[in-house]
Amino acid sequence: MRFPSSRLSVALVLLATAMATPLASSAASRYAGEFMAVGGGARALALGNAYVAMAEDATAGYWNPAGLAYLPNREAHLMHAERFGGQVQHDYLAWASRSARAWGLACTVTRVGVNDIAYTVLQDPSRPMGPENRPVVASMESSADYVAYLSAGRRLGRRLAAGASAKGVYRTVSGFRAHGAGIDLGLRYHVGNRVWAGATVRDAAATPIRWNTDATDTVHPSLVLGMAAPVPLGRGHATVLAGSRLGGDASSSSNNHAYNVGLEYRYRFLALRGGMDESHPSFGLGLRPHARIALDLAYLQHDDLESTYQVSATLRP
Repeated sequence: MRFPSSRLSVALVLLATAMATPLASSAASRYAGEFMAVGGGARALALGNAYVAMAEDATAGYWNPAGLAYLPNREAHLMHAERFGGQVQHDYLAWASRSARAWGLACTVTRVGVNDIAYTVLQDPSRPMGPENRPVVASMESSADYVAYLSAGRRLGRRLAAGASAKGVYRTVSGFRAHGAGIDLGLRYHVGNRVWAGATVRDAAATPIRWNTDATDTVHPSLVLGMAAPVPLGRGHATVLAGSRLGGDASSSSNNHAYNVGLEYRYRFLALRGGMDESHPSFGLGLRPHARIALDLAYLQHDDLESTYQVSATLRP
């Protein structure tokens, strides 16, 4: 079935209009879903997180579930990182496959954890802090955030694909526990001449996270837009990526929107990557030592925290 570009334009306008009100009101609840915004896959992270229009591998369940419709075959993806000098552990595992009815399906699990958090109290809690009443370490605690995604994507015509990811959330901080559930929606459109456009609405219905203290955090919707386009560059294959995030945890109180850019250059079994996530530069390297194995490395810089190395592997059984 063909999907005329005019109908796609109308759909995107309606999507942006529907998102406008919740996006504008989300600034008051910033960072509630920060643990779900750390990304997945060293390739995407090296490209400045500008991956929403390019994702068509196992990581598409996170970045844009519509990209699963273009999954070439079964694929497993594993990533581990020790962010900011080992302070934050980040693990990512995904499995994706094509179904007999042309659906692309994926299961994804992510974990973000921090160990050895010092919990301090005053030597004498009944007195104010001072030279004779200093904080002391009472215990060492840890926190961990888990998110599981069940994703599906399907082509709606020669140019357009749509997808969705249902996700469950489990959080633990010391003796406190929380759980929640939400949904992400995605579109991917082939503009032509190998140019792709993508859009993902994260936490489309707002994602409540309920704690065992009766408190509830709400992750507000955010809209991620992106483009991916080829550019002539030497004897290899180059792709330029650009994207922007609106709402949710991405917008600042001054309503400045987050932006992402990336460049990938491939020549035979080697890929060189660079990107910018807002003001944070990133670099990466990709190797394909075998037709069924791909290895990726990302280096992420940060203004105030230590730099991060992330390593991932893709296996195609």
